[in-house]
Amino acid sequence: MARLMPGGSCAGIDELPEAARGILEAARRAFLSTVAADGQPHTVPVCFALRDGAVVTAVDHKPKRGGELARITNIKGHPQAALAVDRWDEDWRRLGWVMLQGEAAVEGPGSADAELAARYPQYRDRPPEGVVISLQPKRIIYWTWTP
Repeated sequence: MARLMPGGSCAGIDELPEAARGILEAARRAFLSTVAADGQPHTVPVCFALRDGAVVTAVDHKPKRGGELARITNIKGHPQAALAVDRWDEDWRRLGWVMLQGEAAVEGPGSADAELAARYPQYRDRPPEGVVISLQPKRIIYWTWTP
């Protein structure tokens, strides 16, 4: 019989239980949520990598609408952000998620090329060209149902 591992929280990635850390490391995409000037949430899917206890993502060459992206404008005005990953399975005993809440910062292009290229083959020949977002977690909340 499966046992439910109640959710929990911690301050850093290195403190995550093995099951929750596995969800974070295996996820191929995450959802980055920022807060707009009017207080509205703004959530977008992103590629990401881990770097020195933080999560990094970059604006890459995929088509954009032009101008500064809302996530960048939002972070510059209100740096609090969250990044969520999940593990979905039709067998609900395999479900789990991890959410990192903290302060985001905008860094110069290229500052996360090595980490992103190591995780995504698409970036090996064509690294992201845009700015990098770094999210330093202050609180990590997780839940997983493990056998």
